[in-house]
Amino acid sequence: MSDYFTTDELAEFLRVKPRKVYDLVSKEEVPFSRVMGKLLFSKEEVANWIAGNNNSVENKNYLPDVILGSHDPLLEYAIKKSGSGIALSFDGSNKGLERFKLNQGIASGLHIYDFSSKKWNIPSVEKYLDDKDFVLMEWAKRERGLIFQPLNKSKKSITDFKGLRLVTRQPGSGAENYLKNLLKSKNLNLSDFVKTEIIYSEIDAVSLVLSGQADVTLGIASEAEKYKLKFIPVVKERFDLVIDRFSWFENPFQKLFQFSKTIEFNDIASRLKGYNIKDLGMIHFNSKQV
Repeated sequence: MSDYFTTDELAEFLRVKPRKVYDLVSKEEVPFSRVMGKLLFSKEEVANWIAGNNNSVENKNYLPDVILGSHDPLLEYAIKKSGSGIALSFDGSNKGLERFKLNQGIASGLHIYDFSSKKWNIPSVEKYLDDKDFVLMEWAKRERGLIFQPLNKSKKSITDFKGLRLVTRQPGSGAENYLKNLLKSKNLNLSDFVKTEIIYSEIDAVSLVLSGQADVTLGIASEAEKYKLKFIPVVKERFDLVIDRFSWFENPFQKLFQFSKTIEFNDIASRLKGYNIKDLGMIHFNSKQV
């Protein structure tokens, strides 16, 4: 990952048109360098410039280095291996957004599908974070589906599990949200199943099936493959990170993103069934227009 923005990259990050960046340069209001006639903007200097021009930045400087929201095994692996020092607090996509709005973390993971607009995550951040300064960045696309024991290989859809034990995810999680809509499309609801204890991570959800404490869960393909469980694909979802704009420049996130560009990280991701990280780093929503 480069330590510099180009003019177009800075414009996209600041949510302005390139001509606005040129205007800032002409007035020497933003730090910049010229290399062989090309404008470059140090990310570190831009971060300091934002800090000096944002009245609320003193609050942002002290956000705890925690990623809230939904659980992703690849993200958990990257945080541990990157040495970023970031902590994780899994509490579901919607709860994570609520806590992010209250400045309880520097980012939050989410995979919330809006069935009316048929969009991932953007409607939710527009609804909950209207007064926050953030970017919505893609982390990975994942395949989600039904996970169950091979002994039940004759089962083909969620309707075949009616009356059996279904893993219950925490209220407000992306998985629970999608599950409820899936059941609705089949004229079912959660009361048609025996619900388990509430589970907060993808790994724990699959563990209940593996241990025989549940018959089925709506989980991700990589966890099913890891434990040799049956998997029926249901949806390809997009897992994003909503990130505090100032924190994006800080050392913890920079370490995480640097690691996401390494051969080690890409090798791990390529071996996880159902993962696609081709668009990791793509900005899908930018909250502020200057």
